[in-house]
Amino acid sequence: MSAMLDRIGQWIGRQARRHPADPVELMQLAACRALPPARLDELAAMATLHDIEPGLVDPPTKAPRDTYLRSGSLQVQTRSGYVLTIDADSPQAAYPIPLPPDSVTVYAAEPSRLLSLPASADITGDQAAQPHEPPMNEQQRQDLARLRKRFAGGSSDLPSLPDLALRIGRAIDDSANSNRDIARVIQLDPALTARMLSIVNSAAFGGYRKISTITQATTRLGRARVRSLVYSCLVRSIFKINSRALESRMEKIWDRSVSVAALSFVLARETPGVDAEQAMLAGLTHAIGAVAVLGGVRHFPSIAGNTDLLDFAIATLGVEAGIASVRQWDQNEDLETVIRGAGNWQRIGWAVPDTLDIVNLAILHAAVGKPEARNMPPIDRVPAFDKLAHGKLSPHRSLQLLEEADKDVREVRRLLSHG
Repeated sequence: MSAMLDRIGQWIGRQARRHPADPVELMQLAACRALPPARLDELAAMATLHDIEPGLVDPPTKAPRDTYLRSGSLQVQTRSGYVLTIDADSPQAAYPIPLPPDSVTVYAAEPSRLLSLPASADITGDQAAQPHEPPMNEQQRQDLARLRKRFAGGSSDLPSLPDLALRIGRAIDDSANSNRDIARVIQLDPALTARMLSIVNSAAFGGYRKISTITQATTRLGRARVRSLVYSCLVRSIFKINSRALESRMEKIWDRSVSVAALSFVLARETPGVDAEQAMLAGLTHAIGAVAVLGGVRHFPSIAGNTDLLDFAIATLGVEAGIASVRQWDQNEDLETVIRGAGNWQRIGWAVPDTLDIVNLAILHAAVGKPEARNMPPIDRVPAFDKLAHGKLSPHRSLQLLEEADKDVREVRRLLSHG
């Protein structure tokens, strides 16, 4: 009898390994909701289940697969130090768990079950829509090829932060420097010092306890947040161009970027685990690739004078040009991720909201009531929306939150636009 039970158990185990997931169950996952039944059946056959005991969780597979929580509860410690609890019945469980090294630690608070599938990008494509190529004459086609070659060769058209910003960044990165040493470098520019103190003491930034020196600001905020503020204060100089034909376009990019930055700051402030200052900087620079393209296009009037072709050049060259730009700034990979993913509305991401989620929602909010909103999805139809406020944010509550913070949004816009 015992041997028979063992054989039955082995048979059940083999069947579980072959068909570990129910296609209907997969439909609950964000990456699988729009898939046809045949594709769901394929993924169900490719899925693997992992039962884990309470304690630290290691990645269940070395292959690049996404892991979802199907039962139990996990505590995820992010790289920012924030700890998020994810329950199997929470909205976040529809998104992949960021296992190490994408997080610091993941702890199972109780016996739990994990489901592994091919990575979301392999399931959904996880790509922004490709731009439509406009009609071009031979001169325009050749000029576009030359422009592409300029960027591929490390064109000097790439926007650069002022030398002082990079010097401050290096001072912040040097562990041998004290907060007082960092403050001395910032204070080399009295105008920057005044702006920094104005920002950290503003109501929008929670300036209820007055900060009177840059040393105090660095001590209270931390080096990473101070760097984000310094770069945000000095990035305005990048949004300038010596071309009358393109000046208006550059100003529109700046105005939109400031709006996205202010909204990103406010949304991040309401999202535990996301650095509000870093989100603000990411919002300011999410379209820096367009700035780079405008800098290159001024050498090619056949492109600069054609709106459709200029839009196409920005859409096809902007991402790589933007990434090349911020790599000059000694910044972390966060800005690169935002530049690459801004406008990819169906990006799945992780169960834990990140800076790109915030910036994409800020872009959608900034477009409300404007013509460009016609080409964008409703705010509550993008994956990033599910993750904010533990999945309890409704479109009405989202707009209500920003209406309540409208004074802060306007204050951040003013602070960033100054200078």
